[in-house]
Formats: sequence, structure tokens, C-alpha cells
Amino acid sequence: MKIGPLKIAATTTIVLLWVNTGCSEKNNGGKEDSGINEISTVPATALSILPGLPDRSADAPLAALFSKTNPHADEEWTSEAFTKTAGEQLHKIADAIASGGSFDAVEGNLASCVSSSYHGPDLRPDTVEVFKDGAISVSRNSPEYQATSIHQGQAGFQQSLTQFAKDIGMVADGQIKIKFKIIRVEVSATKATTRSLFETICSKAEQKLQQTCTWECSWVREGKNPNPLLDSITVSDFEEVIYQSGLPAFVNATHSLMGNEKSFREQMLHGADHWYGNLDVAFDIHQGNHGMSIGDVNGDSLDDLFICQPAGLPNLLYIRNQDGTLRDATNAAGLNWLDGSRSALFADFDNDGDQDMAIGMEYSLGLFENDGLGKFKLISTVKIHSWPQSIATADFDNDGDLDIFVCGYSPRGETDPGDIFANPVPYHDANNGARNFMLENKSRWLFADITEAVGMNTNNKRFSFAASWEDYDNDGDQDLYVANDFGRNNLYRNDLIAGDIRKFTDVAAQAGVEDISAGMSVSWGDYNRDGLIDLYVSNMFSAAGNRITFQRQFKPDTDDISRQSLQRHARGNTLFENTGDGTFKDVSLDAGVTMGRWAWGSGFADINNDGWQDLYVANGFFTARDTEDL
Repeated sequence: MKIGPLKIAATTTIVLLWVNTGCSEKNNGGKEDSGINEISTVPATALSILPGLPDRSADAPLAALFSKTNPHADEEWTSEAFTKTAGEQLHKIADAIASGGSFDAVEGNLASCVSSSYHGPDLRPDTVEVFKDGAISVSRNSPEYQATSIHQGQAGFQQSLTQFAKDIGMVADGQIKIKFKIIRVEVSATKATTRSLFETICSKAEQKLQQTCTWECSWVREGKNPNPLLDSITVSDFEEVIYQSGLPAFVNATHSLMGNEKSFREQMLHGADHWYGNLDVAFDIHQGNHGMSIGDVNGDSLDDLFICQPAGLPNLLYIRNQDGTLRDATNAAGLNWLDGSRSALFADFDNDGDQDMAIGMEYSLGLFENDGLGKFKLISTVKIHSWPQSIATADFDNDGDLDIFVCGYSPRGETDPGDIFANPVPYHDANNGARNFMLENKSRWLFADITEAVGMNTNNKRFSFAASWEDYDNDGDQDLYVANDFGRNNLYRNDLIAGDIRKFTDVAAQAGVEDISAGMSVSWGDYNRDGLIDLYVSNMFSAAGNRITFQRQFKPDTDDISRQSLQRHARGNTLFENTGDGTFKDVSLDAGVTMGRWAWGSGFADINNDGWQDLYVANGFFTARDTEDL
């Protein structure tokens, strides 16, 4: 049973969609939709002139510490300063491609970006079509691909750039967006290398094109030129997706379905900046990580939508009309309170055939009974020690009613409930988060805390974001996977001990699914159609984390296991293949599904109805000026 609301950031959200082609070739699609880090040149010491901030002048007591927030002032991290300048060079090359391969309209010129000794292959390698349906075709370079032609010198680079721009232009007549993200860097006295994720997005009247690949670049300095010059490129993991835009596709119907509702216009259309300026955190009003739930609340066979909101804004229930539009029925349903809520779940908790509701509020779980027509009554409030981050339900003991698992994130009295980052210790393997709770349904709206009795108090303080039930070992009962921020995840195997006594054992380590990272969501699905349920976990992909944690000067006194854990923390999302013997195999890199940006909710679904489970990932976070603070 797949349950629990998706956790979506309260600001601009980008969505990734991976189409499962049924092929095993490596797919490095879905590169991050953000450009080169445009780093401000304002020095950290300039902040000392602002009122209320500490003195950051050179002779200040903490000058050495504050200098480490500026890579230009930290001699140990000159590689980050180099990343900035190399990124600016790649930005100029991207502008040249978008201009048809010409540097005429680019700040600087070809000689200021590319060395006289440049050598590299065609930027668009030969490809083979690996997938095609009525709307989308996917082509990739084969794993055995070797460049047949090498371009030499600045003239050779110009030739390869012009040809690449021409290839793009064949399917594009609108705006071309080209972006780089540097994820590895090595710098020596005479040269440097970078690894960059590359993405092209453009369109023509009836087509849309997306190209993704990896550029391994080497850089040199020549003469008096202060900037590094591109000396070579190796292109790998090249993928090209062409979409025939005249064919059926997903269309953003949000405004047409909800735009007539006042609550939508006045609340949902405003971003986080608006509400942070109008809701005072001094009164315990916070915004971020609010969930939603979908279910048929009035028995008309149409799914309806409930949206959780921060304190000060009413929670919202939208009922679906026969024409597909949504109407605000919050007041009539009795769900219009102003208490903050982060999670909600529709489920039939009293077995009367309609969808009741569980809502996670501040340090409590509210249980609401549905009268069958979409009107709700608060039946009971379960007090818990944690702020409920998400809710998952299943009949874990096979007694015919639904039990509830509650993910806790912020512990009462130890962490401010509005602090979404909390205080994990240690950062990559934290075990000081809030408790999760397992609540057994005793019927008649009575739920008992059985967390310790069934063995779920083991490894139970881990900043849990999401959980999902599934019988992964095919033994007839529901097991539970818990995705935790800042460290290891849990896989609680459900075992019948004797009679009707059940115990859960955390087998994540022995099953190979601890996935030490920033767990945000979990989804089960048979991605390879072998009859075994596989597992996908969304985490964070961090370009800076990938660069920094692989450099020699990063935590030189730390043990290898801790360093590898921190490196893993920045890698991104994980796809685990169920091997059938109680263990899983990490196939994320081969499947090309790690780079999900700052990922939140994720889910398996057969998007194009071809019989293969695809992946949908919601991601994004607050965007602000880059202060160079690493």
C-alpha cells in the first residue's frame, strides 16, 4: 500500500520525469535545472558594516573562521575560486552555442576561453535510438562509443561548436537554454580538470529537444590571460530526448481547474516570500514542508484534494466537480481551522466505507470521522512527542483494520518546530531526531502506542521525513521503509513470532538499503518487471557537495567510512533493485536516476501506459543570492 503525502517545498518547484524504457543502457537524464553558480564578488568582510552583525575585519577574533565562508579568502579551497572562473568560461561557451556557435555576441572572444592547444571530439556524438513511443524518442551514445574525429586548436573548437549549434538548430527555432553545473574539480600548479553536467533545452514549432551529458574538461593557463582556458573535452553519458509537441502530453491545468476559487487566488498563488512577510514567526507561525492528501471524501467516485497549511492560514479541502474543476468546500466540511498542519492522510479508519482523515498538527495527530457525505468531525487527538512530518497507514497485523505510523522530525522542547534543518549530530549520521510512533487500531477510534512493544523503537531518533508500507519479502504481511534526513534509513521487516504476536526488526543494514543521505521520500514499484517490488528513495543532489567531499583537503583526519558517507550524502537519489533473497542492489548509477536535484516527493507510475514503471520527482528549494558561503 503506497501512502503518505508528497513533501514539496513551499517555493518554486521543478519536476523531473524519468520514462522507463525497459532498456538497461545508462541514462544520465534529468540534469539540474539551474545554471552556473553566479557567485557574488562582495567579500565576507563587507558584512561587518551591517548593524547587528559580528566584526569580520582581518584582526577580529573570529577572522580566521569567517574567512572560510569565502572561498577566495581560504587558501585551502582555491579550487572553489577556480570553479567560479571555470564556470564563467563555460557560461560564455553556452552563450556562443545559443548564438549559433559564434562568439561575436559573447563577452570576451574565442581566444579568451579556449587554448591554442585544444583537442576534443564532436560535442554531439553518434547516437542510437533506444526508446520511442507516440510522443517521445530517446537516443544515447553507446557505451562503446569512441570519437571518430578530433578537433584541434581554437579553429577546431570553433568548428565543433558551430556544428553542435547547427545540430540543435535543426530542431529549434525558439529560445535555447544551455546550462552547466560543475560537480568535480581538481587543481594543480599548471592545470586543472572539471566534470560538468551539461543540459540543453530548446523547441521548434512541433518539437522540443533536451540533451544531457557530462563534460570532462581540462584547463590550462596561457600567457598573461588571467582566466583558465579550455584545453580538452571528453563527452560521456550523452542523451537526447525529442518530444513531438503536437501529440498528447501533460498540460498544466491548475488555473483552469482551481482559478475560480477565491482561496486559490488569495492563498495558493502567493509564494513563500509573501507569507514570510505577512505571517510572524514570533507567534509560532512557520511555513515549509506542508503535505497534501487525495481521496474521494463524498462518495461520488471522484478524487478530492486536501492541502495542509501553516498556522494562520486555513487548511483547504477542494471537492472535484463532474467537469473536473475543483471547488473550495473547507468550511462546509468542518476542516477550516487555523492550527498549523504538515501532513494529512485520507483512509477508512472505522471500516464504514468512507474516507476518514488523519492530520498531523503540532505535537499531535488529529483523527476526523467522515459522515459519508464529506463532512468531518474531530473524534480524538493523539498527543505525541514529535511534530508529525508524515503519516502512513496499513493493516500491519492483518486483523482487518488500518493502523497508523507517524514520522517525527522535530522533538518537543529540543528543536523549534519551524526549524526545518533542526540540529543533526553528526550531520551525515544523525541520531538525535524525534521519535516515530506506531499506533495500533483497537477499533471504535481507539489507537494505542505500540512502538516499543513491536520493536519499532530501535533506531528511532533519525529525523524521519516519509514512510511507506509494502510486502517486499512476499510473506503476506506489510513491512515498512522509513526515509530519514541526515543519515541512515530504516527497513522494518514484519515477522509473525507466535500466535498473533508480531515484531518488527530493522534490517536496513543487512538488506543493503540504509542509504546514508538526506532521505525525503520513498516509493515502491517493480521497475524491471521481474515480479519483485523495488525501492526508490529521493535525497539531495549537491554540486558543491560532490566537488568538495572528493578533494584531498576535505577532512583529511576523518576515517574513510565517514568521508565516504559524506560523499554519498551529496550523490542524490537511489534506486534499489530487489534481488529476491531479502537484500537489495543499488542500481542508481546504471539506471541514471541519481540527479534529482534537491528532491522531495517521488513516485513510481506508468506515465505513458507502456507497462513500465516510470519515476516522477518533485524538487526545488528557496532561491536567493549566492553569498559564497559553503
